[in-house]
Amino acid sequence: MNMLARAATAAVGVIAGTAFGACPASATIEPPRDPVPYLLVGVHRKLCGALSSQQIDQTEILLSVANRSRKPAILYWHNTSGGRESGRLIPANGTANYTTYRGHVWEVASGDGTCLSQYVIADDSTRSHIGLS
Repeated sequence: MNMLARAATAAVGVIAGTAFGACPASATIEPPRDPVPYLLVGVHRKLCGALSSQQIDQTEILLSVANRSRKPAILYWHNTSGGRESGRLIPANGTANYTTYRGHVWEVASGDGTCLSQYVIADDSTRSHIGLS
């Protein structure tokens, strides 16, 4: 159930509980999900696909990645041919820092290597951050 649907369901439960004097239904506990981005700075999120890195200029950019989820994630850099390189496991609640360049492509994958999303370092970025939850 997506966030908007959960909010609408909760609002209906509160309204119904208030109007009829009953308590709203308790929320169900969902199992852990694969990490999804929640905070992005200096990057553009892209769908998984055949993206390749481009070097816009020689400006070095700090890329920090914070995995606040309950599952490990793998971060890959995509070379100029679009191939995955430099896979690094980021454990649950772990962080990683990289030096990268504007125009470079990074991919966040689940622990089994399935692409979740790709990110391109912005052309005007001075720092970049990807936060997962």
